[in-house]
Amino acid sequence: MRALNQLKKESSLLPDFERGFSLIELMVAIAVILFGLVSIVGISAYVSRANSTSNTLSVLATAAQDQADKMRGAIWSNAFEDPKLTIGGDLDYDLSDTNHRTTVADTPAGTLNVSWKVVAGPATTGDMRTATIKVVQVNAPPRLADGFSVTIIVSQN
Repeated sequence: MRALNQLKKESSLLPDFERGFSLIELMVAIAVILFGLVSIVGISAYVSRANSTSNTLSVLATAAQDQADKMRGAIWSNAFEDPKLTIGGDLDYDLSDTNHRTTVADTPAGTLNVSWKVVAGPATTGDMRTATIKVVQVNAPPRLADGFSVTIIVSQN
């Protein structure tokens, strides 16, 4: 108790300007805290948008891989050729014929337009074809307007 009284007596001997916080110190502290909070909100918004883009790209890649698997499983022999593997098509969904495009509905990213282009080769023997598959989200945001593309090589059965 005696030490507490001694401390009170010493603090009362200090001048008024040396006790507590000044208004300027308080304003600087508020500015620093405010800057930190605004930075956290900005980073949170960036991470949220990046996460959304990543999820959408994952759905597009899965759809492209599914179409690639279907094309690998298609029958292509000297006697029969699956229409999916005929040479032709276009990566632009609207320009591609019905044999080289499809729509995938009810995905987590909404409706997807899948189109592909098939060309002969890379070998000159005629038993290989190169297919480029492009998946684009319907009403895609500008950052995903180009969609996702994958290229595969299919050999004759």
